[in-house]
Amino acid sequence: MINTSIGLLGVAKQTNKSTAASEPTFCHGLTGGSLIKPERSVEQKGIACGLRANTSNSSYVKEVNVAIDCETMAYADALGLYAAATLGNCVSTSATESGYYKHVITLGSTIPYLTFWGQIGDTSQQTVQKAVGCKMDTLNLEFDGNDPLKVGLTAAGIDADLFGQWSGSTEPSCFDGYFIPTDGTFKFSPDSQLPTADVTITKGNFELSNSLTSYRGAGKVSPSEIAESKLQTNVKVTTIPDDFSIIRKVLTGSESGTKLAGKIVYGSAAWSFKHSQDDKCTLEVEFLNVPWTCETPQVSPDGNAAEVEFSADNIGVASKTGSPIKITLVNKVASYV
Repeated sequence: MINTSIGLLGVAKQTNKSTAASEPTFCHGLTGGSLIKPERSVEQKGIACGLRANTSNSSYVKEVNVAIDCETMAYADALGLYAAATLGNCVSTSATESGYYKHVITLGSTIPYLTFWGQIGDTSQQTVQKAVGCKMDTLNLEFDGNDPLKVGLTAAGIDADLFGQWSGSTEPSCFDGYFIPTDGTFKFSPDSQLPTADVTITKGNFELSNSLTSYRGAGKVSPSEIAESKLQTNVKVTTIPDDFSIIRKVLTGSESGTKLAGKIVYGSAAWSFKHSQDDKCTLEVEFLNVPWTCETPQVSPDGNAAEVEFSADNIGVASKTGSPIKITLVNKVASYV
């Protein structure tokens, strides 16, 4: 029997595309997903050979793919690597508190390669799958009330080593706590680059997507290269407005408007989260130049307060040095470079 409650994910940055990391830099628990997914695409070449069926040797492996697809908690150490590997740029400096470091993660021109280790089942057996030459495809973060932050990630690699065992002795992050919304701050503005906490926010999420594409050399079933596209940054915020003013600004472009605006109204959002065990660890997420859109509230015979979701797809940048999202993380990791 394979016990699916025994699972762990490890990750480390590679020095280049083809050289796998020797052991995980971070290991952490999971809330779901399938970890390392080796996938073979098998096809058949149709041939007429005197029978009303294909011959057994008409099947062939067209391609082999390696994917990572899982959900986890917002662990302070590993989250920084996932964010930096998705966005591409990370500047690390010493924080105010001794032994802590501040990481400002923004859009970069390239993203690094990673090695992943995924383990399910009996740790004394060869149950570890290792994915090499991986790039981050998507990273999403979601908060709802006081529930711990949910983190989802997908990645794709160029090769895999199957049915091995753990290397090294990296301690899992599961015992060190994680980021939570409790006592955090949640700011929003429909039409300004200075978000405020004037509106009640109940939940929100963002997703970063690199839209990876795999390329194969002739005669190769595994990818020879994985390339990223333009970063897609999507964000949603659910609010309980006091009145129609913020809805009016988005739809009409003015707090006194009466006609649907023919131009985009750019707003912003900023969220900060606390750590469940270490007050010195902090997480802040900031979005600027957000082209918000929203719908008007729906009638409900049962009443209650109206919840209005503001969303934006594919946030752009206002200058060549800009970033659609800025993630500021304080933890005990010295550097992600």
